[in-house]
Amino acid sequence: MNYRHAFHAGNFADVHKHVTLLALLERLKRKPTPLFFLDTHAGRGAYEWLGGIGRLRDANPVSEDLRLYMQAAGVAGTQPTHQLQHYPGSPLLALQTLRDIDRAAFVEQQPEEARALEQELPRRRNVAVLHGDGYASLRAYLPPKENRGLVLIDPPYESETEFAAVERALKFGLTRWPNGMFAAWYPLKANAESQRFLASLQTSGLRKILRLELLIRPADSPLGLNGSGLIVANPPWQWDVEMRATTDELRRLLAIDGAGTAIVEWLVEE
Repeated sequence: MNYRHAFHAGNFADVHKHVTLLALLERLKRKPTPLFFLDTHAGRGAYEWLGGIGRLRDANPVSEDLRLYMQAAGVAGTQPTHQLQHYPGSPLLALQTLRDIDRAAFVEQQPEEARALEQELPRRRNVAVLHGDGYASLRAYLPPKENRGLVLIDPPYESETEFAAVERALKFGLTRWPNGMFAAWYPLKANAESQRFLASLQTSGLRKILRLELLIRPADSPLGLNGSGLIVANPPWQWDVEMRATTDELRRLLAIDGAGTAIVEWLVEE
């Protein structure tokens, strides 16, 4: 399965990923000092809406983080979900919450996607769109001058070596910026690739790594994308407790026939 952003825009995996992204940025904004956000695989910024998020149409969320996401994605408020023509990707969602004092860099390897992203984003100070290798951008941008912020690693998983590349990127990024916050998305399918990835991270020497997973069908279902996973390194204090409730609420809203699973647990503690 191809996981390029346009192929699953607005589906349950995007909802899970973007709720988590906005929750992290919101915690970072609680300090008044500037932050830096790097999106290594940014995509084009906005996509034709395909579905998934439609399950939230009539939701009245308990979680503040889910409510924040629904407002940012255009689900909450006066606009009916069925009229939502475009789904905002991570760059547009991030820019909605980042302040004028914050800085952001969005990197995209596909030239047509990078051009579309540049056209989609509003002109704004301290915001850069680059066509290039997202993994190489870690060397170029880290550590940032702000010394606080978030790196989102969200590749398309088109290559058989993508899991290994993500692990290398986490190791390299945390070596260059040990106190930086990193979030890496990964797909959950019936094969064992994600389990091998997690097992390798457990023995990698990295510390303070949180695992967040949302499955909307049984893990061994042969249908394709069964779940969405995120590794978060150096998460905010007690954020794991808050996200357990949020992720479980997402499970109740998005799981198919009640078959879903929500996991928020420490893969490697401090």
